[in-house]
Amino acid sequence: MPTPPKVTVLPFDESRAKPFGPAVIEHRTAQSEFGELGTYFMTFPDGGHADPWTLQYEESIYVISGEASLLVVGEGGETDMRVGADELIALPKGVTVRYGGEPGTRLLLSIAPLNWAEADSAQGEPGGAPRVLFLTPFHFEKPEHDDEFDAVLTSLLTGHGEQIVSARHVERFESDDVDYDTAQTEAILRAVEQANAEKYDAIVIACHYDPALSEARGVSRIPVVGPLQLTTGITTQFGPKFAVITDIPEAVEVIQGLIDGYGRGADCVGVSAIDWDGDAILEDPRGAAEAVDRIVADLAEAGEARSVVIGCTIVSSAYERYRQQFPDRGVVVLNSNLVALKGAAALAAN
Repeated sequence: MPTPPKVTVLPFDESRAKPFGPAVIEHRTAQSEFGELGTYFMTFPDGGHADPWTLQYEESIYVISGEASLLVVGEGGETDMRVGADELIALPKGVTVRYGGEPGTRLLLSIAPLNWAEADSAQGEPGGAPRVLFLTPFHFEKPEHDDEFDAVLTSLLTGHGEQIVSARHVERFESDDVDYDTAQTEAILRAVEQANAEKYDAIVIACHYDPALSEARGVSRIPVVGPLQLTTGITTQFGPKFAVITDIPEAVEVIQGLIDGYGRGADCVGVSAIDWDGDAILEDPRGAAEAVDRIVADLAEAGEARSVVIGCTIVSSAYERYRQQFPDRGVVVLNSNLVALKGAAALAAN
């Protein structure tokens, strides 16, 4: 006789409780063998709202206790849906929301399909929408930020055309026996070969150091895009001079050197850093975005640069979440993540 399906009770697992903005979210059914349905508990210890998130799946939210405050993002701004205990909210695929709640609010979230990122990737086929892989070639100091950043990138870049975008990191690599650059290059090349085997149509190396770009192109049958090389290359469409904003001061010299190597040094008025590292940016994306806007305002006042390249994938993702809340400074601020995605998709189509 066939073995009957196993019914289980799933206890709280502290190791699966992760920060999500002001909330704590726990993927309870991760302990199960579910392949279609994902169920999560979300708690707001001190209240507040998370950053905007675009759903790539259908979701229902049951308010266990407290009061949920769901900010639905639309063309006219944000609409606050306040929902009390024992009520159920239905969210369709494609809606952009900011999860929130009063202090102590507890929610039960169910999503389907659970493997939405893999399902989107599997849709690509010859003649269909191009599949683009955003490959992050480094890891955050806090391991939980790797998955968070992949999810942020996927959410921000989905819906900008017909291309299908997936985001992931290279495998973790050690640099004890070799220098960091060598270990990173080896990890990138393995990931590029895997992406070719998985029949992606293009790859973006999601770092403005453009690491291992030449080597990756040498082993790849599909286009490999370096965000800094591509974005600085199109700045001439907006005027003769451009500036770059990056994350940490140590990156300034590296990026300036790359720009010189790409033949654009004479057109770059300078590289500035907001002086925030990657983990700090993910923990306070609005603060990082405000730091970017202050530099943009200074560059606009100086009047020399006609366009600004956000020269860091993490900084760019933070700025894009809040771009619409900042005044128009009179200079073009290029979303380098989106430029890289669109460039990769265009190359894949040829």
